[in-house]
Amino acid sequence: MKIKQITFFLLVVFTCFPFVGASLALILGVGFGLVIGNPFQEKVSFYGSLLLRTSVVGLGFGINSHVLVEAGKNSVGVTTFFVFFVLSFGFLLGKLLKIDKVITLLISVGTAICGGSAIAAVSSVVKANPSQISIATATVFLLNAIALFIFPAIGHFAGLSQLQFGTWAAIAIHDTSSVVGAATKYGSEALEIASITKMLRILWIIPVSLALLLNFEKNRETFKIPGFIIGFVMASLLFSSFPEWQANLLILNKIAKQLLVVSLFLIGSGVSLTALKTVGGKVLLQAVMLWVIVSSVALVYVINFL
Repeated sequence: MKIKQITFFLLVVFTCFPFVGASLALILGVGFGLVIGNPFQEKVSFYGSLLLRTSVVGLGFGINSHVLVEAGKNSVGVTTFFVFFVLSFGFLLGKLLKIDKVITLLISVGTAICGGSAIAAVSSVVKANPSQISIATATVFLLNAIALFIFPAIGHFAGLSQLQFGTWAAIAIHDTSSVVGAATKYGSEALEIASITKMLRILWIIPVSLALLLNFEKNRETFKIPGFIIGFVMASLLFSSFPEWQANLLILNKIAKQLLVVSLFLIGSGVSLTALKTVGGKVLLQAVMLWVIVSSVALVYVINFL
């Protein structure tokens, strides 16, 4: 076995230990991908995403269903507002910058809903080509990596509470992995709030995809509702319904949190110079402007209203 492959496996094992946090895992992953190069690029992309979704389900084993429902009631309005706000502003920026309509759509949906997952779901509806998908995904992933580092720092600087930070991260960060990673660094309560609010945001994949299907009738194709959303809710119901099982289920919850760290390493190791070079200047400008605006508006909201 080659040195590169052995090093990769050793790093995966290393990130399984509880003393390895989200930031270190991501740094190791991105560093490995850029400096050494991932020897299992395609497999890691698949398994990293699978591990992430499985881990998110495991988080449900530590959340009471009544907390889930109450948090959902409190978050549904603001989540709806920000999804529509981001989509509308994203389309406007794309038009002003004269960016390809499909790429504009993918960037806007990825920013508004849940990054790579939303891009994948919507791209199948609008029949986006590999180049368009690659550019949108690479752009969103780059911003996700930045968010994981800067959001906790900004949160502490602004003096955000656990509730405020969890809500802000869930609204303003693209992918579930970075939302969970940033919230994990901030605190357990922030992680719980962020996970619930992010689930509500992810649900918007369904109506947005349905709306696009109406405009792309010739390209209709079966699309999958993210199963990990259902799994997360079911895990929470199980945890709430059987108090006598909670001690064991909390062990699963703890394992899930560490597996999230491992998934961050895997996802980070998928970054490559080739992927970064596919991001055009205008596309990056649109994505950054959109992200900065929604992050700023969301930060003002949580500071003043939560």
